[in-house]
Amino acid sequence: LFVGILSYIGFLIIGLDYALLLSIFIMVFNIIPWLGPFIGAIPAVIVGLLDSPLMMLEVLVIIVIVQQIESLLVSPQVMGRKLALSPLAIILIVLVAGRLSGLLGIILAIPVFTILKIIAAHIYEHYKKKRNNIKSS
Repeated sequence: LFVGILSYIGFLIIGLDYALLLSIFIMVFNIIPWLGPFIGAIPAVIVGLLDSPLMMLEVLVIIVIVQQIESLLVSPQVMGRKLALSPLAIILIVLVAGRLSGLLGIILAIPVFTILKIIAAHIYEHYKKKRNNIKSS
């Protein structure tokens, strides 16, 4: 929703034809991880190119800015709330995983971290129960 609204505002500012329709298209495809934003941007870029090369460039700039805002500010906030982590921790996890494993590390960083966090929580709870049983005996 955030990406669609910001795209719409940006497209209105530059005067892109079919701004609402193209923004909805971008918003829908943004749900698809990694490739969705690229696929969603194609129609807007084509409409911009049909207007002029400068309009196409303006469309690209708006799309990149909107995607960066979403990736660097909104997504870490949402993931942080869901995983009970700070947004900075989310960004650091992704950066470290990317440095260690490249694109695959970036893609798998949060899911792998979440799995490890759940496993660690279960191990901790098991240890805590076992320790309480020993104390009560």
